[in-house]
Amino acid sequence: MRRIVRTEAKIDLDQLRIETAKLLWDDQLKQGASQVSIQTDGSDDWGNSAGSRPGVSENIWDKINPLLKGTWWETDFFPSLPWKVYRTRIMVMEGRRCYSIHKDDNPRLHIAITTNNQARFIFTSPPEITHIPADGHVWWVDTRNEHTALNGSMDVRVHLLMSLVNTTQD
Repeated sequence: MRRIVRTEAKIDLDQLRIETAKLLWDDQLKQGASQVSIQTDGSDDWGNSAGSRPGVSENIWDKINPLLKGTWWETDFFPSLPWKVYRTRIMVMEGRRCYSIHKDDNPRLHIAITTNNQARFIFTSPPEITHIPADGHVWWVDTRNEHTALNGSMDVRVHLLMSLVNTTQD
């Protein structure tokens, strides 16, 4: 079974970049946040679904952040997806950084918003190194396998992550 699959779903990448910039450079978020919660448990806390949450069912983060009601995220983005997604968040990885090696409870969908050739997704066993391009496609990633992400460049990498609950990719 493949661990990273480019799906047929495609997002307007230019619009996603515009909407992401509105959030990342908002005065409330300039405090160096590396994750911005698009979906929460109903809270308007931008960090509500951020961080490591092993063992917590991700379907609790199924509501759009109340501060995003009526925006592109609610009216265009989520209705365009062919999946029910949870815990949607923007993840910013500064240059020369690497996440800890870990496994997630559920697969993830990734959309690369800003990336570079030195940004890699790494599976440990069996070893596999992949670059997810900023091509507007939604990429299905089986993060239930041990993995990490590396940004070996000096530039920022920005991905939109969405969790899937109890799903598989054929």
